[in-house]
Amino acid sequence: MTDAISGDAAFDVFASDSPVVHKQKALRALMREKLIPKQADDARFKAGLAQLTQVAVDPTVEPETRLLAIACVVHAAQMVKRLQPNLQLWLAPAMGEDFPPLQLLKEADDRLNVARALALADGAWLAGYLADAIAYEETGEKAREELIAALLARSETLAELLGRVAQAMAGVRPETEKPGDSIGRRQARTLSALRALIPTSELEAGDELGKALHALVSLPLRAVGRPKEEKVQHELAEEVVLLTHEIVRSRFSVATDPAVFQAVAYCRQMLGGSTWPDVLQGALSLLVKDVREALILLGRQGVRDQGLLEQLDMLCNYPLRARAIAKEIAERHPELDEDTRQWLIHGRVIAKREASSTALEVAAREADVAIGLALNAAREARQAVAGVKEPVISVLDIYEQSLVSVTQDCFQRFEGLLLQMDQVAQQRSLALYGEVGQEVDFAPKYFQAVGEVARQKVVIRQPAVVRIRKDGTAGDVVLKGLVE
Repeated sequence: MTDAISGDAAFDVFASDSPVVHKQKALRALMREKLIPKQADDARFKAGLAQLTQVAVDPTVEPETRLLAIACVVHAAQMVKRLQPNLQLWLAPAMGEDFPPLQLLKEADDRLNVARALALADGAWLAGYLADAIAYEETGEKAREELIAALLARSETLAELLGRVAQAMAGVRPETEKPGDSIGRRQARTLSALRALIPTSELEAGDELGKALHALVSLPLRAVGRPKEEKVQHELAEEVVLLTHEIVRSRFSVATDPAVFQAVAYCRQMLGGSTWPDVLQGALSLLVKDVREALILLGRQGVRDQGLLEQLDMLCNYPLRARAIAKEIAERHPELDEDTRQWLIHGRVIAKREASSTALEVAAREADVAIGLALNAAREARQAVAGVKEPVISVLDIYEQSLVSVTQDCFQRFEGLLLQMDQVAQQRSLALYGEVGQEVDFAPKYFQAVGEVARQKVVIRQPAVVRIRKDGTAGDVVLKGLVE
């Protein structure tokens, strides 16, 4: 039968007992001349469709013929929209564990229509069948996308989906001169289809997503060898990088997991392990941004993930470039704690030697002298202010009332400062011993004489600074006072 059939002749062939391949040619002729869907109510069209449905569900028919009949029924329903609600019911008897391999069909369009039928099916067998069909699909991009979409709908997590496809593709053995290149091209096309569908899917990432993605890239090449052609290597590496970016972008929870970049690291090894080729720099820049954002996110929580930081080295051609990016993060984000910023700048956690409690106490005692002098100055300032506060407020109240509230506020702030000084002294158990002008018995432990002391009674010119015991009495002398 030729493809030149048309008009009523096509309707007659479609309704006859002719082979399925002839019915398909007749159906295409009817669609080409737009008789379908216009004359979808023609009795001959209905009769031919019923015959195709019978062939599709008959297990005694040759597998390839059954698949072709299914493809024709689905194709007809694609053109006659009102038939689509019946497809699942019509084809359900054909869907089972004995469903023929999709690759029996030579034409990609036929495989696409059967893939559409599989999207309506159900059963425990289906996920494995879809994974195998994806693995063996060569050039039918639309069929590949339809199969992946169907598997997405039947997977619990993204990691589960990638793992299934990885195991299925690991069993593929292309009968070509360069099987590694053949598998590499197929992997690149599969990853491209996944990249288009994953962002719109609501599947959760699942456990060990990075491991599953690495398996999808590495397992199929383990048996047949890596691609030899540079173009194939670049295509595969680019798709791995872009898919990783889409996964990180659409499921940001995995961005902080260094394992999700394992497949990218595998590609760098595949390309020689030295520097990335220029054609991949655009795709790699997207992943560098992803890692950068993940480092900032973790850094704000005080988390320093060395494994994630090392991904910058893997994504950049040179370690200096990676260090520059990390340093830039530290400089542009002062809100990060200092330990995290130093980690980003130096690329590692800087070990700190904790000072001993004895050394800390020695340093604190050196400051006690200054605290004591400040405490004495605070006492003198408080006494001086006490003598002028009320007169100043009274004068201002008469001559410049607008300054009264401001001046009172200054006095209050000054008193607050003095109280803070008192609290610092209390924390160090410091106090002043004696008051200026007070006459006391000369005690060399607490005071130093200015000039000669000819008598027992002396006058304090500067109080001593002492450490207060737990019982409230004066203990060790921090700074001797002055007497004469």
